[in-house]
Amino acid sequence: MIADETPLLPDVVRAYPFSWGSGFVWPPEHEEDLAYARAVLEACLPRAALAAPEPPEEPTVWECADDEYPEWTTIRAVLRVRMPYARHVTAERMADAKAECARQGIDIVDFEEIWTRRVIAWIAEQTLSWCGLMVDDEKALTPWLMNLAELYVQRGMAVEKAVEALLCTRGVPESRAALTRLATYEGLPAEIRERITGRRRTG
Repeated sequence: MIADETPLLPDVVRAYPFSWGSGFVWPPEHEEDLAYARAVLEACLPRAALAAPEPPEEPTVWECADDEYPEWTTIRAVLRVRMPYARHVTAERMADAKAECARQGIDIVDFEEIWTRRVIAWIAEQTLSWCGLMVDDEKALTPWLMNLAELYVQRGMAVEKAVEALLCTRGVPESRAALTRLATYEGLPAEIRERITGRRRTG
């Protein structure tokens, strides 16, 4: 980030060393990695339930032709060029991306608010995925990951990855308890609830 630019993300998230839009590979877990993952998830968690789930579902090649991809995928490509890392997500670069999208005839209503939230959601997804898939010691994640994952689901951000993290760590009672509660949560999409009930194991 250039010194005179205005950051849009919290300090701990701006230090994220992986590209928010291209995936990443964390190193083998160490205590400091777990502490950082927790801090990132706490900083990214919405304060209240979102009006619509974030981030949007990723389109797949076999589902749509090139000219049928959602408009937001074009916007994300514009943002990736201008702000590939969290430290680059600034008001100035967001304004530049907004101007470029306007030139392309793309809807730019609430642009900064929407796209700052989506970058945060992708970072939360990546972090939840790492916690669930890559951390071998489930007890090292207990109970903070389970508590945060459940909150992410309830608040509508990174829902699929939060559920995956709970499913991957269902060896601990806290994950099983969270999944049991979420299986009856009214705000959960039916397909996610079915996934929980279809794969959850009892202790």
